[in-house]
Amino acid sequence: MKISGTLAEKGLHIFDHDVPVVDGVRLPRLWLIIADREKAYVYRKMHGKVEEIACLKPGHAHDDAAGEGALPHGHDPRSEKRHHADGAFLQKLTAWIDKAANENVFDRLIVAAPPHALGDMRHFFGPSTKSRLAAEVNKDWIKLPSKEIEKHLLDLALLKE
Repeated sequence: MKISGTLAEKGLHIFDHDVPVVDGVRLPRLWLIIADREKAYVYRKMHGKVEEIACLKPGHAHDDAAGEGALPHGHDPRSEKRHHADGAFLQKLTAWIDKAANENVFDRLIVAAPPHALGDMRHFFGPSTKSRLAAEVNKDWIKLPSKEIEKHLLDLALLKE
């Protein structure tokens, strides 16, 4: 899995000291995941806005095991996408989110994905992530422009201040 953005460049714990506090009360660190079977964006809520902090796509990063997730030569990824059983990217994505949850990188999580992806993610999430899951949004927002995604995220009732 390829990861780009702030979390890829600076690590999962880059925001550990950037904890939102209002009137002396520590607010939960909220992550928002917009995903489908091919891509995921990770946002965080901070000071009444959302900020994209990572983009994840299938592929090989330098820390992946050699050949892990490789497709056989001549394989048609479009046909594979149609098969519900193929959840390799979502499985890697949820394992990465589980790692972040186990390391207490976020307190609450909201996931927006189409029904098939949301169901797979729900199945793959570990207990630590499930306990932090604040909401699931059955929407396919992944192909929208980033400004429109941010608007949808801010329009969610849980994000309004």
